[in-house]
This record gives sequence, C-alpha cells and structure tokens, in this order.
Amino acid sequence: MLTANGAQAAVPADGAEGQTVWLRSSEPLHLELGADFTTSIAKQRSTVSLERLQVSNEPETPEPSSEANERRIARENGQTYLAGAGDASAANHVAAAQVGAKENCRLTAGAHDADGSVMRMSFCRWGYNTATKLDGRGKIEGLVTFRETEIGTGSHKIRDATIEVHIDQLSSQGVFNDSAQMSFQVAQAGSPSSASCAVADVSSNPYTTTVGDWRDSYIAYGLVSPKGTGTGQDDRAICVYDHRWKVTGGGRTTPWSDGPDNGVRFDSSTSTGSKYPQGAAFDRSTPQFSYDVNKANTASVAAHISDALYRPETTYPTKTGKVIPGDALHGLPPLHRNWAKYDAAAAETERKNLNARTAACRGLTRPDDSYQCDEFPFASTREGAGKGDGNFSVRYVPGAENEQAGRELGAFYGTDRILHGDAYMIYTHGVGG
Repeated sequence: MLTANGAQAAVPADGAEGQTVWLRSSEPLHLELGADFTTSIAKQRSTVSLERLQVSNEPETPEPSSEANERRIARENGQTYLAGAGDASAANHVAAAQVGAKENCRLTAGAHDADGSVMRMSFCRWGYNTATKLDGRGKIEGLVTFRETEIGTGSHKIRDATIEVHIDQLSSQGVFNDSAQMSFQVAQAGSPSSASCAVADVSSNPYTTTVGDWRDSYIAYGLVSPKGTGTGQDDRAICVYDHRWKVTGGGRTTPWSDGPDNGVRFDSSTSTGSKYPQGAAFDRSTPQFSYDVNKANTASVAAHISDALYRPETTYPTKTGKVIPGDALHGLPPLHRNWAKYDAAAAETERKNLNARTAACRGLTRPDDSYQCDEFPFASTREGAGKGDGNFSVRYVPGAENEQAGRELGAFYGTDRILHGDAYMIYTHGVGG
C-alpha cells in the first residue's frame, strides 16, 4: 500500500556497488546524479506519497485469489461507483472506459493509489516508477523514471479483458540512459487453476526495448479465461495480475519490480441475459444502483425505496428499530443478488421472499387494479421479506412504474454483471433522496 503523505518510506543504507532501488510515487521524484539518495528522498517525504516496491531476481507469480478473497478486498478498500438506470447499457459502460481513457484516468482522484479506480467494466491506475542505481557510497549514478498509466476494459461478450499500459514523462540519466534496456512483464495467477487465466495478444512476455523507445509509448495485452476453466453454474474464474519492470545499463541489471496487483472475474452466466452471455469484469468495487425520485416513470418506486432506506420507521409493516439494508449513504450492509435458477436454495429464498411480500401486502389497501405491491429489499435479493427479520417494506405503487423499475434493475444486473451472491448498494436521489 502507498504510505500516507509525510510517512517515511523504506530506503536502503549506503548500499553496495551496483545496488538498485525501485520506488513508486504519486509525483515525479526530484533526484540528481551524484546526489545522496537517502538525503534526496528525505527532502520529498512531506509532499510525495511513495513506497519502495518489492523486488525479485526472477519475476514471481502472484498469489492466486478466490471469489471470497476478492469480495474481502472490495469490502476493505471501500470502493464504490454509481450505476444509474440511464447508464445501464453495455455500450455506454465500455465507451466510458475507452474515450479519453488515459487522460481521464490521470485526473481521477485516488487513481494513483495501489487499488486504482475500479468500476465493473473499467479500471484505471497511474503512478510514477523510478529505478535508481547507487554506487558504493549511496550516491546516485543512474536513474530512469516514468509515469505508468493502466487502462482496463471489461467485456460482455467474451471472457477477455483488455489492458493498455501507457508510458509518458520518461526521463533517464547516467548509466540508465536512453540506450539502456528496459523490460516489461505481465505476471498473472488464475483460480481455480493456472489454466483459468492467461496473457494474450502480446508479441512477447516479457517485452524488452531501449529506454528511449519506451518514451511516450504504450503496450496492450489481453487477460483471457477459456470457457470451462471456472467453477459452478456460472463457470466463474478469478485472475490476479500485476506488472514487473527491469532496467539494464552500465553493466548492471535491476531486479524485477513488483507493482500493485488487480483482479478480474470471468464468467459464462446465463443470469445476465442473452445480450451478455459471458464476460470479464473488474470485481474489486461495490456498485451503487440509483433511482431518481423525480423520474416520472419510476417515481413512486424510487420514493418507496427512499423511505425504506432513509426513513424506515415510516414504512409498513411497522417494527420498532427497523433497519433496512442497502443504504449507500450511511454504511449499512449491502444487498446480495439472489438468482432463483442458481440452485434449490436460491429458488427457496425467492419463494420465501414472494410469500412474505404477499402476506404483508394483505395489510394494505390497494387503490385500484392498476396498482402492484412493491417490496424493498427486492425479491431478487437474499435480504428480501422472506429473511424473516422484519427489515423490509411493502407499498402499493402504479403497476407501470413497478414494472419499469424491475426492468431497470434487471438491466443493471446484466450490464454490471451482478451474479448470484454479488453485493451491491442502492442510492436514491432527488426530493426525498
């Protein structure tokens, strides 16, 4: 993880002949040939977030992950993003990831952190990498520094994520000059097996060229998961990947740097609809699906959800101390999708939700036949009325609005690849939101 501003980064002692250090920072480091490395770094601690990267003589494979571990990472890093019904199309999500991607990424708050900025269909991260060669007295005799920007794009059609790596603001000095060689390698680990994830669409891995050739350039690759290499009904697989760099110049070679990692989940789920039969998604964030109280064709449903989340004491059935999950604003537990066709337990959860909703609705007066009884949390969640804890709400709303809201929720499940068991939050905005 990046150290906080002002914290001391680990730095070497005076170092033996040829010692090299890899650093990653939020700003370009101001280092000069012949300067004392430790003193130079100390002067910048108060203004630059930096970390000393782990290194290895041979590029090591990352630790494989799992769905449970990816969910833990998403929960602990606290990343969320807003997924509104107006955005609920795969084309819009992918276009947002591609148009002006590297420029937008570099302007994204927090994208220089180790976790980057994560949405289901896109990922971005940037940081400055610096390789410094020291002499036997801790003085700088060579360095190369560059900004690395990573742009990831998921898919709704194939089990393939595309990663672009853009290099700019490159400078080189001393023995690590433009004629030195710099190598880039993608390291990845698949789960449930090594066959679950592979690097594709590259001429070589690692790829090596001169430092000068890397200036204002980019390299792209794919992360692919063959169908049938995952687990369960959805054929789910996890890929953890990171980037490694190495510089050779002045008769010395740095060890491989070990950059921050990221995760991709692949699936071939039929729960996302025929438009999105399989895909790849960046899974280390929790979506917030939004409803607008002022949007006419779903206004009544949005108002119901708003009351359920923010004023649960006003909802029916009554319950002292009612707390309804899914509130993105106040840190309440998320909702989890329940896909009835996943297995017998999921079908039973939906049956209980529907039966409990129907029973609760008998206590309300239906205005006329055009109204339907709406429930929150949704019947398609594990937290629905059938959970039996009384933390739910029912209300009659216009049937056309209820059906439209259901279609929008279903579209969200598809476009953001919300599979059985996936967590998400709800956010309502507008008057009363």
